[in-house]
Amino acid sequence: MDCISDNGGHFNWSGWMEGYDMAMGIYTPSSSIIGSYWKDCYEVISRCNVLIANIDRVDMDASQKAIYQAEAKTIRALMYINLTMTYQDVPFLTAPLTIDEAECEKTDRAAIVAHVMTDLQDAAEVLPQNASSRGHITKGAALSLLGRVALYNEKWDDAIAAYKQVQGLGYSLDPSYAKLFTQSGETSPEIIFAVRYEGPGMSEGAAFNAHWNTPLEAMNGTIDLADAYYCKDGKPTTDTKIAELNGGGGLDVSKPNPAHFENRDPRLYSTLFVPGMLWNGKGGIDTSASNPYANVYGGAAASLSTVYVYKYFDPTDTSNSWDNGQDFYVVRYAEVLLSLAEAMVQKGGYAYSDVTALVNEVRQRADVNMPTVEEVEGTSLSKDELLEVIKHERRVELAFEGLRLFDLYRWKELDKAVANIENERTMYGLAYEARKFNGERDYVWPLPTAELDTNKKLVLHDLWK
Repeated sequence: MDCISDNGGHFNWSGWMEGYDMAMGIYTPSSSIIGSYWKDCYEVISRCNVLIANIDRVDMDASQKAIYQAEAKTIRALMYINLTMTYQDVPFLTAPLTIDEAECEKTDRAAIVAHVMTDLQDAAEVLPQNASSRGHITKGAALSLLGRVALYNEKWDDAIAAYKQVQGLGYSLDPSYAKLFTQSGETSPEIIFAVRYEGPGMSEGAAFNAHWNTPLEAMNGTIDLADAYYCKDGKPTTDTKIAELNGGGGLDVSKPNPAHFENRDPRLYSTLFVPGMLWNGKGGIDTSASNPYANVYGGAAASLSTVYVYKYFDPTDTSNSWDNGQDFYVVRYAEVLLSLAEAMVQKGGYAYSDVTALVNEVRQRADVNMPTVEEVEGTSLSKDELLEVIKHERRVELAFEGLRLFDLYRWKELDKAVANIENERTMYGLAYEARKFNGERDYVWPLPTAELDTNKKLVLHDLWK
């Protein structure tokens, strides 16, 4: 999802990867991502509904049944959070469908959100604080999602209450951001909810971080994101030389400038593969070679943006990256802290030091150690200025974890994000696909053509008619 946002793109593989047309602003109800996202969410919802409806037929301890039902309701809630953030009003199914019910109308987003919040509150009452085994849903996961859906729907008091409960459950930030997105980081006390994978050779492996022993050319970061990682003094870089210039005055991405990316927020080097980094020993500029830049991208072709995505990728996995055991994190404690800070500021009446303490806790993780808000931005920021600090921190902390697009939607900042990447493309003469913002329509996805054809009770959102 981040490659549809200002964080990244499929620039090197433009036209091949799902979602490229949405990034370009030329998507339709028939676009692949529109249908597949809907199908995948409802497949999970269907499985949850089957479990919830049938578990009482199983000979099992009643308390364990209740836990399994609560886990299913939490997972179902996550799907409806995703659906209401994209399509908005959708069919709301809480039981297995019969043939007679196959055609069903949309339910208003607000009604779905209210039901989901109740489900998550109920689930949190049942779920244990500590899972019986890694991969099961906990009280903290339900409360974190309750906070997320409340935040997304501007229910500030509910978000604050949920997130403060999570604060009391024993989670903490991992001292190593660099280790966090590796298999050795999966048991960190920061991980609240993760999709578990086991591999290789177990039919349960991950491939979202697969590669061909080089950075994955299908996933580029943007210069805009790279430069959002400020220098170690907490201030934006003043260096403007991203690469050598080509004959037309644009950037020659085959000759990037590693110095541009030096002395940055350490999270940059765990999120993006930038010139100067090594991929399993490959990379950098070799001044003694006939082509000093031959390996600057770790063996991959030159990135059309000068950067590739690095988060979750393991360069040392040279044989099993298409069937590996890396978990994908749905919720981390860092998100909880930054979301709580945002909800407090949005509600108003906050203590300045209480808000900045949350942001500073994230910034001052042991291996990040960026300056505090007070040291860089100051001690008397306005509400809007403080929100901008929090928004920036969310972006650099949570990049490529699937949250950026939803943030742009709820802040109504997709137009600005599209303009920034278009400016990047044209100013630097980069071979990106052109991006376009189509107004309010781009804040709601159209219903898939296949669903409209088979369910005559469904109608497109007014902005798509």
